[in-house]
Amino acid sequence: MAKTPDRSVIHKWALAAATTAGSLPVGLDAVALTGEEIAMVIHVASLFGHKISKKTARQALETGALGYTVGTGLFVAANVTYPVSIPVKIAIATGVMEALGNATYNFYANGGEL
Repeated sequence: MAKTPDRSVIHKWALAAATTAGSLPVGLDAVALTGEEIAMVIHVASLFGHKISKKTARQALETGALGYTVGTGLFVAANVTYPVSIPVKIAIATGVMEALGNATYNFYANGGEL
C-alpha cells in the first residue's frame, strides 16, 4: 500500500500564501490568492502522482475561481479599513486556502479522478 502524502504541506502553503495575499492592497489581494490556490491544487495533485494535465489544470482553475469568488467578497468587506484589516485578511485567506487545500487533498486521497 502506498504511503499517503503528508497533509501538513497544506497548512504551510496556506499560511505563506495567506500572509502574502492578506498584506496586499485591494485588487491585488484576491488575484494573488487565486494564483496561490491554483498553484496549491497543482502541487497537491502532484503529491498523489498526478502530473499537470488538462484535467488537473481544469480542477485548479475551478478551485481558483471558487476561491477568487469567496476571497474577493470577504476581502472587499475587510478592505474598508485597510491596512488595519491586514490580520483579518490573513485569517480569511488562511481559511479559504485551508478549505480548498484540504478538499483537494481529500479528493485525491480518496482516489478522485476528474
